[in-house]
Amino acid sequence: MWGLIKKDFLTISRDRSELLVLLAMPMILIAILGFALGGLMFNGGDLDAIPVALVIENELEEDIDQFEQLLNDQGLPAPAIEQILASVEELDPAEHLQEVLRSPELSDLIDLSEEYQQDEAEEALATDEVLAVITIPEQFSYQTLSAFYLEEEPEAMIDILVQNHEQFQANIVESIISSFTDQYNLELSIAFATGGEAEETAISTADFGEFIHIPNQEPISAFQYYTIGMAMMFAMYVASTVSGNAFKEKTNNTLARLMLIGERPLHYLASKVVSGTVLTMVQLIILFIGSSIFFQTFNQLNLTFLLLMFLNTFVYSLTIGALAALLTAIAVQFNNDAISGIFSGGVVVIFALIGGNMVPVEQMSPFISELGNWTPNGAMMTAYLQLMQGLELSDFAPLLYRVLAVAIICLVVAVAIFPKRRLS
Repeated sequence: MWGLIKKDFLTISRDRSELLVLLAMPMILIAILGFALGGLMFNGGDLDAIPVALVIENELEEDIDQFEQLLNDQGLPAPAIEQILASVEELDPAEHLQEVLRSPELSDLIDLSEEYQQDEAEEALATDEVLAVITIPEQFSYQTLSAFYLEEEPEAMIDILVQNHEQFQANIVESIISSFTDQYNLELSIAFATGGEAEETAISTADFGEFIHIPNQEPISAFQYYTIGMAMMFAMYVASTVSGNAFKEKTNNTLARLMLIGERPLHYLASKVVSGTVLTMVQLIILFIGSSIFFQTFNQLNLTFLLLMFLNTFVYSLTIGALAALLTAIAVQFNNDAISGIFSGGVVVIFALIGGNMVPVEQMSPFISELGNWTPNGAMMTAYLQLMQGLELSDFAPLLYRVLAVAIICLVVAVAIFPKRRLS
């Protein structure tokens, strides 16, 4: 078996095109993506203020007059009406929302503009002049006060328009409004339970969330992200390279001659697992060392970190070795190398996109992000990044188990379909 493994190493090391794909291309892409996209996607945790248009269609004085007329129509006594109207401005949700959006706590996060009319704001949204439009509609105060004091069905609603392609910023704006409405509803409930004494409490403007970084760790940099991403992506090409060489050995009768001299088929298949595993480990180690030298990717090294890096690398390399065995088994059994071409030309690219090797998928969609963690490259990329952020093995161990499960499935299927006797 060791002779077969040595042969695989010599074959690949003499193929300059394979070395270019496995080693040179990832380093080139790390440099290009790190320099070109790093400033756009990875800015060390700093976030420019989100331009937001606030459109106020609500007229408080008119709403108070209309509400007073409603109270008179309900037949409430004059002293009760006076008492209610005295607390109306304290409860006005439109005023509270404006105070929240204008608060110093949100000034670094929200760049608020209030000079727009509704049609102008929507046009600004379409041209990316603003990323969100918050509209306080007509009779908003009236509807809220009626729902509170007269227990009518609430119809007040704050309208939010956002740009879909700016999902991260849109989520921030939506979270702020959601937090405001939740807290305001809580304040109304308290006021209702205490007989309308809402003036004793206040809407907090400080608890609308925060950015949390792992203690003592810097956020992931562009070069760190793309080093892991390109390493995970190009490691998959090892599987197609190993299986492609195996098919060549079958077509030039090398495999048949090995069988004639007593080499067992499963030993041959096992050699492809070992070759794929060792080749992937060598590739990943070279890429990590090269990236550290040229881009200072790993600059906080300690024994625990290195051991966990080695564990991650071994698990992923073993999975690539198992995948190489599966592709080899399919190519040999069906006497066709199309599977290697399909894998390297299509499957790798699709997995790289879903797994976040090319772009941070968590900024695109939570569903795609979760789906990516079910691909071997995506799961391992998350494991590497979590390790680099200072998380413990127990935090990303489920991802390693998931990838090992893929390796076991590939090995079982490869053994099941690989020819055990005659090779034609």
